[in-house]
Amino acid sequence: MWTDDWIGLPYAELGRGPGAYDCLGLWLALQRARFEREVPDPECRMGDALRRGTVDRYRSRFARVTAAAEGDLLLFLSAGRPLHVGFALDNLDMIHIDAFGGSRVERWRGMRWLGKLEGIYRLA
Repeated sequence: MWTDDWIGLPYAELGRGPGAYDCLGLWLALQRARFEREVPDPECRMGDALRRGTVDRYRSRFARVTAAAEGDLLLFLSAGRPLHVGFALDNLDMIHIDAFGGSRVERWRGMRWLGKLEGIYRLA
């Protein structure tokens, strides 16, 4: 599967590849690789994103949807705030990265993630 080349990559805060990524950096890289889309990068750390209201500013570029398709942005809550993103592979699975396990495919509709899902977003 095409995801094999993207699994096991290391995490780095503000990582934009190719050696390491953060969750947004991986999502942006996959948009380029899979769809040849250049999505503007807010280039900020999680804490900065909260202080600057980055998520709210970028929402206008996306349409909220109820079922995920490949490439959709899955936005998850961490400590009650929208801080983590995954790249939807379909309406069940995602590829994402965090500091605890590197990049991997996981079931976002599983117990670990579904309760943290803030929303599913598609580029408008």
